[in-house]
Amino acid sequence: MEKLKDAVVLVEGKKDEHSLGPYMRDGKILQASSGRLRKACEKASELGVREVLVFTDRDKAGEELAKMAEDELKRYGIRADLDVRKTLMAMLRLATVENFGKKYEEKIKELEEN
Repeated sequence: MEKLKDAVVLVEGKKDEHSLGPYMRDGKILQASSGRLRKACEKASELGVREVLVFTDRDKAGEELAKMAEDELKRYGIRADLDVRKTLMAMLRLATVENFGKKYEEKIKELEEN
């Protein structure tokens, strides 16, 4: 979770950005849906980052976008981190990023109770 707070994160759309936003500290969220992938990757390059966390949904479209993002970021010399996505999605039992806030709060509550 700490890595997410300060990272540049690539998400699919506006709902995903709103869900993650409150949990970000110094990081930046880039949207990649609706043909904005190349522009998001260009922005990451302009920011001078070496790595972008790709945080897309666990459906077919999200998987395809994650792969396309990995390929596009590589063209800019940026590593796409798909591991944080995989870990957080499994840990929080998430299918869609837009439910991140709700699921994260539920997990925190569960951990506090135990």
